[in-house]
Amino acid sequence: MRSLDLDAAFASFPVLETERLVLRAAMPNDALDLYRILSDPRVTRYFGRPPWTALAQAEERIAVTDAAFRERKGIRWVLSLRGNPRMIGSCGFWRMVPEHLRAEVGYELDPEQWGHGYMPEALRAIVAFGFDVLRLHAVEAHIDPENRNSARVLEKLGFAQEAYFRESYYEAQNDRFTDTAVLTALRTTWRR
Repeated sequence: MRSLDLDAAFASFPVLETERLVLRAAMPNDALDLYRILSDPRVTRYFGRPPWTALAQAEERIAVTDAAFRERKGIRWVLSLRGNPRMIGSCGFWRMVPEHLRAEVGYELDPEQWGHGYMPEALRAIVAFGFDVLRLHAVEAHIDPENRNSARVLEKLGFAQEAYFRESYYEAQNDRFTDTAVLTALRTTWRR
């Protein structure tokens, strides 16, 4: 019977390195950068939630992602440029479904860093980790279909749309329903 390899993935926090990035665990001193990123309406535009309004929200998110790792329920990496430990974004696996060897990926990036190819580079590393170390069968992303930039990032990595749910997400702050597109990469067809 196939199963996720949680022992290898969660033994210690996995630091990943790419050509230009270091993906590492969040630290308490990342809270200010995380707050700056997620308080920007350009970043949260397609999140279905309003921009953050307090530093405590970033501190709480760091505590929640740290607990998720300790409990083997998710991994969220901080993105930083090689040679500069300052946080420029984050990405990781959450909503892991071990019995089906699936996980959902989520991410955000500082708008000052948009257009440099950092998120595809980071996602390529974590999807490889998901397939090679966790032994996932599928990695999925749920996005607002209007977020064409996010869709392009995923498609560039070989994700394909496999579902579209109409008016599936309620945005309380805008009192409206939005659609959700589900894009998936399978271990058997993923382009490295």
